[in-house]
Amino acid sequence: MIPRSNEIRIEVTTRCNYNCIICPRDKLTRPLETMSDDLFKKILDKLKKEAPQYDILSFPGMGEPLLDRNLENKIEYAHKYGFKVLILTNGSLLTPERFSRFEEIGVDSIRVSMYGNTKESYLSIHGIKDESLFEKVKNNLVEICQQKKTTKLILTYNIVNDINDGCLESWIEFWKDRVDLLEVWRPHNWVTGRQYRKVQGKKLPTCGRPFNTPLQIQVDGTINMCCFDFDGKLLLGDLKTQSLEEIFQSTAFMKIAECHNSGDYSNSGLICEHCDQRNADKSDVMVYNSVYNIKERVNQVSTTYNKVL
Repeated sequence: MIPRSNEIRIEVTTRCNYNCIICPRDKLTRPLETMSDDLFKKILDKLKKEAPQYDILSFPGMGEPLLDRNLENKIEYAHKYGFKVLILTNGSLLTPERFSRFEEIGVDSIRVSMYGNTKESYLSIHGIKDESLFEKVKNNLVEICQQKKTTKLILTYNIVNDINDGCLESWIEFWKDRVDLLEVWRPHNWVTGRQYRKVQGKKLPTCGRPFNTPLQIQVDGTINMCCFDFDGKLLLGDLKTQSLEEIFQSTAFMKIAECHNSGDYSNSGLICEHCDQRNADKSDVMVYNSVYNIKERVNQVSTTYNKVL
């Protein structure tokens, strides 16, 4: 059973130039590498034959996709198959010139994580020391807002108490009339990677992801269950050697699906058992959204806004 989704997510690199405090990169045991063009093309060729349901391709993952010097080549190859392309980035390498290039090759939207509205808050949250980066990123984004034509620019903000919560209102006020969408979240736990959200006693039977999740392809061509599984603990299979049908008929996937159908995770050993994504009360997850209804948005994926639950 291939999950009901039209989105493929490909992690083109596990390398990153930031060390955001809300990101569990310090616990990442997977190798730091970048996906070759050959593997990328092999994956898309394979999926287009096996699963025509997919027509959206996004570039998230545990690395910064703009560090991939061949990202534009990968996007152009994806467009040969008619994929709508989305990028998630920290924005540090998103110059107006590169944005124009992305617009030229037809990128639909670029989502930038920008977690501060002062130099101090920005550097603290993103875990960087270069004091010029805040103004550099902000100025580049302002210029991009002035020049953009077809590619949507989305900004997201994650609140960490006593670090960047005090400048949230000024951040919203500055950007709300410049970009296409603003979203403000409270950080999640990456299952066991961080401890920002309380794991509630009252849990939902499922988060919905085994049945409605985008296809999560890691940098080495393997598939894991969901985007919160940052270190690939819920590994389902390998696209280099297996078909998509084989992967979603595997023992690994069937075990996950069974637990999410029954809501019983006892003795399963699955990281899903204590994941905050199964919290029944999601009322404090999203703080602000400039376009979407918050109650609906928390049950949608962060790229296509398709319902996951």
